[in-house]
Amino acid sequence: MNCPKCSGSVPDGSVFCNHCGTRLVKRPKKGKARGNGQGCAIYNSKTHTWTAQVVVGYKPPSDPSKQPVPIKRTKFGFKKKEDAIFYCKVLKDPKAAPKVHYTLKQVYDMWEPWYEPRVGSVAGYRSAYKHFSDLNERPIDSISAGDLQECMDKCPAGKRTHQMMKVTAGLIWAYAYDHDMVDKKITENLYTGKGASVKREPLTEDEVKVIYKHLEDEPYAEYVYCLCFLGFRPGELLELRKDQLHEEKDILYLIAGKKTDAGRNRIVPIPPAILDIIRKRAACPGTDLLFPMRVFSRKGTFQGYRQMSDSYFRESVFKPMMARLGIAEGKVPYGARHTYANKLKKAEGADIDKAALIGHSDYTFTQTHYQTTNIEELAAITSGMK
Repeated sequence: MNCPKCSGSVPDGSVFCNHCGTRLVKRPKKGKARGNGQGCAIYNSKTHTWTAQVVVGYKPPSDPSKQPVPIKRTKFGFKKKEDAIFYCKVLKDPKAAPKVHYTLKQVYDMWEPWYEPRVGSVAGYRSAYKHFSDLNERPIDSISAGDLQECMDKCPAGKRTHQMMKVTAGLIWAYAYDHDMVDKKITENLYTGKGASVKREPLTEDEVKVIYKHLEDEPYAEYVYCLCFLGFRPGELLELRKDQLHEEKDILYLIAGKKTDAGRNRIVPIPPAILDIIRKRAACPGTDLLFPMRVFSRKGTFQGYRQMSDSYFRESVFKPMMARLGIAEGKVPYGARHTYANKLKKAEGADIDKAALIGHSDYTFTQTHYQTTNIEELAAITSGMK
């Protein structure tokens, strides 16, 4: 075999001439290239993923002598090249995207972590959502207002719970609508039932005295007793940490609260009635929580502490305790917040400062224009609570 360029003799089957280096075997033909405008897949060696990219148009350059600037649409994070190439069709024409039918549970699981930082706590919404559990596995775009109404009608709770169910469903459907998971909102005309909202009755002064008498022999009684003198919502109390406790000018106080703008990070001086309890709780080793849950093994061996859930506190701690103490059935932990409000009414001090202590909805306005942040003045109010 001779080289066609230099005529030198080379062994049969050689790819290159060993005299002049000329390629003797033609390169294999490449596959058909993708046409212009169909997009491409770009590999990222750092993340080991593919990116889909298409050019959807051009805009004039700032310098007329230069080429037009391409307008690109991009989607990152594909594990396979073929997935990125396929998605180029969707980038080119969004209507080509396959319709994804999310279940109600999937949408709720996306909505809750998105919404919680905006309000501080979603415990109430979470409890209300449980009454829609029959619809969990249904695609959200197949659920009708009638389906939601059926769940509300089956719920044996009072009107307040029905109202919360309607609010929760409205927030979920608004989220789904904004993210193109449903075509319309369907919760506006849900019926919550006749009559006035169920009022959360406060614990009476006599009932508070009964709880006080059983601080030593009733597990978690001091938690309920402190609720009556701090004004926190039950979930807020159970999340209180030791580092939120401060002392200034011999005044012990908390900076806590997260439910709303009005109640977030408010200053709450510790009333004398529970001062010793709070100091004891702050000195409790093995946890950074002020009001933790005690954990025991099946054999009754103490294993440590963890945070107690709002629902566990209500159903497994508060209600059984109230029954054992002979306190009227129907009371709920949130009623202790109303007890605190009643105690504030009887204490001397400015109403606007009392509103700030409990986290009233007018707090933002009153703080800006009138409300004091003097810890001594706030402590003077709580010290008068009995």
